[in-house]
Amino acid sequence: MTMSETTLAPRPDGAPPADLRVAHAIASALRQNGVDRLFLMTGGDLLLWRALRDEGIKLCLARSEASSVAMADAYARLSGRPAVVYGQWGPGAANVAGALADAHWARSPVVAITSTVPTTVEYKFEYQELDQPPMFAAVTKWQSRVNRPDRAGELIAQGLRIAASDCPGPVHIDIPADTIREPVAGLGEWTLAPAPAAATATGAAVEDLIGLLVASERPAILAGNGVLLAGGERRLVELAEAAAIPVFTTLGGKGSIPENHPLSAGVVGRYASTSSNAIVREADFVIAIGTDLGGLATDTYTLPSPQADVFQIDISAERVGQTRPLAGSLLADAGEACAALAARLGGETGDHGAWLDSVQERRLDWRRSFAAVAAREADGHVRPEAVVTALREAMAAEDILVADTGFMGAWGGALFPVHAAGRTFLRAAGTLGWAFPAVLGAQLAAGSGRRAFALIGDGGFGYSVGDLETAVRLGIPAVTLVLNNASLAYEHVGFEHNHGGDIVHEVCDFVDVDHGAIASAYGAFGARVDSAAALREALRKAISGDRPAVIDIVVKRTRLAPVTSFDSRLERDI
Repeated sequence: MTMSETTLAPRPDGAPPADLRVAHAIASALRQNGVDRLFLMTGGDLLLWRALRDEGIKLCLARSEASSVAMADAYARLSGRPAVVYGQWGPGAANVAGALADAHWARSPVVAITSTVPTTVEYKFEYQELDQPPMFAAVTKWQSRVNRPDRAGELIAQGLRIAASDCPGPVHIDIPADTIREPVAGLGEWTLAPAPAAATATGAAVEDLIGLLVASERPAILAGNGVLLAGGERRLVELAEAAAIPVFTTLGGKGSIPENHPLSAGVVGRYASTSSNAIVREADFVIAIGTDLGGLATDTYTLPSPQADVFQIDISAERVGQTRPLAGSLLADAGEACAALAARLGGETGDHGAWLDSVQERRLDWRRSFAAVAAREADGHVRPEAVVTALREAMAAEDILVADTGFMGAWGGALFPVHAAGRTFLRAAGTLGWAFPAVLGAQLAAGSGRRAFALIGDGGFGYSVGDLETAVRLGIPAVTLVLNNASLAYEHVGFEHNHGGDIVHEVCDFVDVDHGAIASAYGAFGARVDSAAALREALRKAISGDRPAVIDIVVKRTRLAPVTSFDSRLERDI
């Protein structure tokens, strides 16, 4: 692969410059705390780019601030480390703030550094001046402003630490443009100690959980994003095996257990198969680990069943018990909690064999039904189920699938089976168009040993098609599959089924565009396919190459994805 490695390059001369400025302090603090690259759409703070380059920090230039944020977000999620993004004052900062929503929803440790107008002209209607902190308030967990040159390195380090600590999330640091150029006396030591470890699972709450498990007839685990944030997927599997009970995941928690594991029961929620949702509604006791039990994860707060006892485990007290009554709760790191519970069980689990047999039999029946649907003949288009099947055949277990929101999140989240635990699946937490720039960031984080694939619709791909140039310029060999139905399909299907077929075409239909041809014009591999056989051949060619690839796949706009939005009107086959 032509993609550059992620290790930090040494300074060219091995020594700091004689004329030290705040820009050098920023670069030094980032490097000291393990930051290996910065994502950006360049602004006018030119001294900062020189300082970062000279520190050996790679500069990843995207074609917009929104794309740079998505790249940083995916990089942070996959690497498990804070990722840094920059925006120049005014519209650049506003674009960064607007794009941080997905990182906020996904609890992703993205550090946004923005310049502000020089302090000498603040409040004097300078060109592009904005009051920036209020724009970031809703999408960050912490903000600061560098008011003194001697505190720049300290605040950068603090921001990195806070972004990754407790429940991770984005932070924002504002730096006036003239402060970036201010002199500093020297470069300090700005490596901060990691945040204290979360409490482990001990005490009466653990005993209460064990008692509820033993007394239950149909227990289950519901694993969320918090399991992956804690790196607790191995311990989650050990707990499930010790308890001998099925594991469901939220869309954000997909990857907490390999989905070819006998105890995996699939993704549940608003984007889910009919099988998984139906089974989890029958559970009478659910251990919810690392999920806030929000609307997407619970199919609009309808599952687990209101009659089920739910025991919630989370690292943050503010996320516990907000959406439903609980039988009990525990504040702990998800991985530590799983390990402690597995150790405490010691065979004391109760008799749930008949329930587990039923779950496994029903999941096997569903997989057979799905395979039959995926294999159905299609004339002049490819069934999305066949796309997912071909992807699973072509991808290695450790490869990464990045799915956009809407129908793409459902096709990928509910139907694509991950075969390795951990971050092998990333999804847009709500932002249409996120997946294409995100797959570039994911590929950079994955390095040369794994391949990243994106599943995105033509509506989402249109947001950042210009970043094909980014992928080619940076040599990022990600493979993007564009499911092309020349429309915003969620809306099209919504008009068809919820509004009597009275489709407002001007708000959901597009011109048919061959995105594979566009990719070829940028110098990437490009192909357009309208059959499953052609898709498999295009995937083979894309994977065998060492450059970015886009496969434009003709699909039908009327095919309903595995979402629950239309279940009151339609009976789904998967």
